[in-house]
Amino acid sequence: MDRPVTRFYSMRTAPIRFSTALLTVALLAACGGGGGSSGAGAVPAPTPSPPTPVPAPPPSSCVVQLVADATVEAGKTAGASVLACGSGVMGEVSWTQQSGPAVTLLSSQSPTVSFDAAEAGVIKLRADVRLASGAVESPTVEITVAPRAAGSFVTVRADHSVRPGTDTSVRAWPTLAGGETVSRIVWTQVSGPTVEMNTTDERVLMFRAPTVASDTALKFRATMTTSTGRQDADDVLVAIERQTLAADSLFDMTARVHPYRTAARYAGVLRQCTYDVALYYTDSVRNNFCKASTLPLLQEEAGPGVIPSVAQIMGRVLVSHDFLGANFEQFLLTQDPHGDFRRMLAGTTAIVLGSHVRPSFYMSATGAIYLDANNLWLTAAQRDVVTEVPDYRLAFDDELNYSSFGRQVKDNDYARRAFPSDERMTRSVDELVSVLGRLLYHELAHAADFFTPSQRALDPSLSIWGNVVGRITAATLVSDSLSGSYPLTSVEMASLGQVLFQGTQASEQQKAYTAADVGRFFGADLANDDYAYSSTREDLAMLFEEFMMSYRHGIRYDIAFTNAYRDGTPSGQVLVAWGQRGRIAEAAIKPRIKLVLAQVAPWIDPAVVDSLPAPQMMRAGRSWDANLVLGSGTGLSGMSARRIVSEQDAAERLREDSRKPRD
Repeated sequence: MDRPVTRFYSMRTAPIRFSTALLTVALLAACGGGGGSSGAGAVPAPTPSPPTPVPAPPPSSCVVQLVADATVEAGKTAGASVLACGSGVMGEVSWTQQSGPAVTLLSSQSPTVSFDAAEAGVIKLRADVRLASGAVESPTVEITVAPRAAGSFVTVRADHSVRPGTDTSVRAWPTLAGGETVSRIVWTQVSGPTVEMNTTDERVLMFRAPTVASDTALKFRATMTTSTGRQDADDVLVAIERQTLAADSLFDMTARVHPYRTAARYAGVLRQCTYDVALYYTDSVRNNFCKASTLPLLQEEAGPGVIPSVAQIMGRVLVSHDFLGANFEQFLLTQDPHGDFRRMLAGTTAIVLGSHVRPSFYMSATGAIYLDANNLWLTAAQRDVVTEVPDYRLAFDDELNYSSFGRQVKDNDYARRAFPSDERMTRSVDELVSVLGRLLYHELAHAADFFTPSQRALDPSLSIWGNVVGRITAATLVSDSLSGSYPLTSVEMASLGQVLFQGTQASEQQKAYTAADVGRFFGADLANDDYAYSSTREDLAMLFEEFMMSYRHGIRYDIAFTNAYRDGTPSGQVLVAWGQRGRIAEAAIKPRIKLVLAQVAPWIDPAVVDSLPAPQMMRAGRSWDANLVLGSGTGLSGMSARRIVSEQDAAERLREDSRKPRD
């Protein structure tokens, strides 16, 4: 094993510290991609902010303090934050409503709560707080909801708390009177340490939470001017929760999490074993990871060979917001008829569902999976708490002369609806299959790579990491067998994979590659997706993900290489140089997925791979959109009759497809 060298990820939305050796040899963060201090693409084009007032220090006797809206108009969002004073460290928080018109507190166990103020009245809230020191306080606050005058108005969603160094976002939502449009929205920082504001999209504010010596509240204001000259403004609170890291901390936690089932058998150790700044890994290969006897794989709790129950799984869930756990539970109860997810979750120690986890990942050091909450929301209010900061890896291809596109297709149409970020939308639990289901297949493939169903009887005296590091060093994981038996051979794609997913600087030769060049490199090799060139671990996960989505759900994957796409490129000008649907069923790729299935999901007969629909090539020279409908008799347009969409909808699809999930 190489000597570990501590490296910092600029994860932008999910900072994690870990050693380079653990990344390259052990896949500590299986889906985090590559790091680098620049974090390009996440928070570009800062908007200068005026100097902001420094609040008066709290009195020396202060234990906690409250910062909250005093008055808001009906129809807007109100917020309140409880902050530990001075060097105090927040332990547990629980918000409850004491009186007034009923409101919903989605973040009731966070230092900051927000709610939509639907009707006039006085809302009284109480925060029951326990500090790390053991001190207990229960401050209350009253927020007056005043009647709103007629006319257009703006509200900013949503007030929240994050940890220092976390990139976060809030969005301004205009409500417009008939005939009016938005002329402009201007953001200003009202209070708190000055931050660099990214307002490239004037309706969204993104910034990086500053380092603070004590819990601190930042306030921002969005001022909207309409086409008739009417102005309205709304404020939003973002609290920065103080966090002290050890020199070798494995995690920079983005936001606090708590057990979804507090009475579950392992609830008391979930956080300290899987998502805590106290976890460390040093250059001298020392760590304080929990022993498997403290937090074993879920398989140990269920019993050898037994499929875990949904109740047992939910006892291993940590959440930033309770609705994430509730939605995850509903998904498992209603969308897992074959027990695939439950069987595979048996190979994990915990499931962390977080509003600021991005990208999602699996960590072999803890045995847990960490999932982006964007895959779990069902209502517009739930979506409000999920960060909009993009995956930092999206900028890695900016200097390349081509773009990679991907989508999920069923019956010659998109397998899922588009969910534009500027629309208030809801979705059903069954619609989560294409997002959460896909993600689970991917992350749980990583977990099964390290702990196959036949390798889950662990030594309880060792940590999860201690139980697998020997196999990692000996290169005997399933992904190692895959690479040894059916290796990827394209030197060009291997190098591009490091540019696209690990942040390596592109060479002049790579910058000159056309989409047709890349299509030739890729098409002649054995990968089913270009993300396979990120690492051998991702190669396995992409094979399993695409196979399961096709086999279980009839959803096929498209992959294509086009001319370089940039936001605003008309859909008709995004031209496919090489593309294919259902590549998982290529004759040369089938033996690879059969090898993976035999080890990762032995309850599935590898022979079913031969029943997958035959792959289909796209029509080179036609647009990405025109290649949605494939097969004979599709006509010149390549568009299904039910897919007559607006240019705005087409543009939204292009943005989504060019940012295909690469967890």
